[in-house]
Amino acid sequence: MNSPSSDIRFLNRGEIDPEKWDRCIQDAPNGKIYARSFYLDAMAKNWSALVSGDYDMVMPLTWNRKYGFSYLYQPAFTAQLGLFSIRAEGLTEINHFIAEAKKYYRFCEIHLNHLNAPESCKLRANYILPLDHPYEQLRKNYKKRLLENLSEADSHTLTYFTEADFSTSLELFKSTYGKRFAHVKNQDYIHFTLLCRELLKRDMLFVRQARDGSGNILSSGIFFRDLRRIYNIMSVTVDAGREQRANFFLMDHLIQEFSSRNMVLDFEGSELPGIAEFYRKFGSFNQPYPFLRFNNLPFPFRYFK
Repeated sequence: MNSPSSDIRFLNRGEIDPEKWDRCIQDAPNGKIYARSFYLDAMAKNWSALVSGDYDMVMPLTWNRKYGFSYLYQPAFTAQLGLFSIRAEGLTEINHFIAEAKKYYRFCEIHLNHLNAPESCKLRANYILPLDHPYEQLRKNYKKRLLENLSEADSHTLTYFTEADFSTSLELFKSTYGKRFAHVKNQDYIHFTLLCRELLKRDMLFVRQARDGSGNILSSGIFFRDLRRIYNIMSVTVDAGREQRANFFLMDHLIQEFSSRNMVLDFEGSELPGIAEFYRKFGSFNQPYPFLRFNNLPFPFRYFK
């Protein structure tokens, strides 16, 4: 019998069976919404894959071309990819899959997922909160400063709004934070909009907002979900919302709404200390994922980004 690493096949997008692919992602213990075929179709400029067995192990390869070379990159709004396997022991093959990817791509800057443990990779923070307990029990893990912020939020007339559309939240995010995320291009937002429409059809997207007594949006979040996780994909709080602690109010009510479910709230981490501390206040813990980089480009291209 061949070892899994000897069975790795490179497939272009047109050769991939999307039904088998999505079944692998859904059944894998480390499955993530970002790796579903329709997600990659929407957000990646191009993608191919490494596949082993009858889609028992898969690794999406999101790529583009520059200076005549194909390279691996991380698409916008796509936090974790890497190797996925329906059997946990298959994840030990990550170094074989990386070695195979190097045969096709000379340069790489991508994020793997939290159950990938390749050699010599930097780790990036990602904060998660299991929701499989009653709200009262989850609240006991809140930090003291968070409880103080929630008490302050309660002094205002805030409403937890559940019937919002994603386009309003997206435009608010772009107008409020657009300059902070200059690396996210207009084309990325266009693709993100198409993705949101697809996820709405699949009941895998919802929006939650905190509003004031006049109905003004103070804080808003676009959340994706699959069978295991709720993903904090895009959140925004306006100046008035920060003054009224609307972001704390919104996240607390979200946790209350989805408590006692066998799901994980994925805050999508942050390397920024202030944002990381905000997530930690809710009793979340860091579930880091690797950042993979290699540069085998010839001189002088290896010095270009």
